[in-house]
Amino acid sequence: MTKIRNSIWAGIFFGVFFGTVQGFTHGINAAIITGPLSGLLFGTLIHLFVNSKVVKRQTQIETQDGESIIHSGGANHLKNSESVGGKLYLLTDKLQFKSHSFNIQNHELVIYIDQIKDITLYNNLGIVPNGLAISLKDGRQEKFVVNGRQLWKTEIEKLRAIENKT
Repeated sequence: MTKIRNSIWAGIFFGVFFGTVQGFTHGINAAIITGPLSGLLFGTLIHLFVNSKVVKRQTQIETQDGESIIHSGGANHLKNSESVGGKLYLLTDKLQFKSHSFNIQNHELVIYIDQIKDITLYNNLGIVPNGLAISLKDGRQEKFVVNGRQLWKTEIEKLRAIENKT
């Protein structure tokens, strides 16, 4: 349901933006037609892309014996000014991101739970409440855009508490 909701919101935002541009450049009649149609098309294409077998295959990780995936979901990793699309996984001992190949900076990132110093939430673009910032003990900070950021934070903090007890 989250994927459908996000696709609808993406379509609405794109349709409003594109319709506004069309209104200024070609008049209100063009905006009334092209805004909703472009939003519908964009939202549909985003939904098909996110749910494609290719993206699912490219972002799949292999787990070792004894490892289990606690939580996973689509995510963007902010790397060198690019929002790299892929999937984020929380395993019992690490956080792992794997990008799909439709990015410029394809990569995998592994952050072990014992490397995490702090987890904070932030608003993407200053207004969208979907940012998760992971501060590491070595001074680096990794930022992700996720759905359900509070759930991610809570689950990571549970693992950190277990890690600190041992």
